[in-house]
Amino acid sequence: MNTTKRKVRFELLLGQVLAALPAAPARVVDAGGGTGQLAVALARRGYQVTVVDTSAAMLATCAQRAAGEGAEVGARLATVQGDAADLPALLGPASQAAAVCHDLITQVDDPTAVLAALARVLRDGGVLSLGFANRDWLALLAGRRGDHAAALRLARAGGGSGGLVPRPPVGGGEALTLAEAETELDKAGFELVAASGVGVFTDTGDDLDQGEWATLVELERLVAGREPYRSSARTLHLIARRRVFRPELTGYTP
Repeated sequence: MNTTKRKVRFELLLGQVLAALPAAPARVVDAGGGTGQLAVALARRGYQVTVVDTSAAMLATCAQRAAGEGAEVGARLATVQGDAADLPALLGPASQAAAVCHDLITQVDDPTAVLAALARVLRDGGVLSLGFANRDWLALLAGRRGDHAAALRLARAGGGSGGLVPRPPVGGGEALTLAEAETELDKAGFELVAASGVGVFTDTGDDLDQGEWATLVELERLVAGREPYRSSARTLHLIARRRVFRPELTGYTP
């Protein structure tokens, strides 16, 4: 995959994340943060970031990446080896102002448990940045390549399931639609604030000059929250807020 395209998509995503997070030095957990590309970018901007991942090797790379940014950045980033479903036990309930969780919920056995853990580790009103592969984009991609059988499987996947169930693997991964993710966020106690696409047009064209790349970035930012562009994006990025529990209100359910 073109390195410039990956960089453009990451910068677009990072811009959306920064626009949604509370001001630094807020405490942020990166669930399934791996080698720390996003976490280090946040630490560089003053956030206190804890990366939780099951892979010791990835966490070591993450720590090295942070240290390479200097002592101040390294001091703002911590790593914890563990499962994202155990976040409240690992970090403490209601301990984080925000959470980022990208490319994880479609890769775990129990995504519902991960979303519930993210809700419990956040304070009331805490912000969640959730990113995942868009199954609608995969269906469009398959159909445009002439693989109509694969497109049909993807378009049918999960129909009527009412939850996050295993999806047909495509390219070694799985994907969700916006509607499916929104339903599960609601069940976990989150209110959807914004939904954006990342990578609507970035897969087109390889030999763009600097001016053309700048135009592409401007275009992506313009259409990120619009339909039908959003549903055609490679990645969906949802911003949600943990509902505030109000026990004094009779009959209130978070």
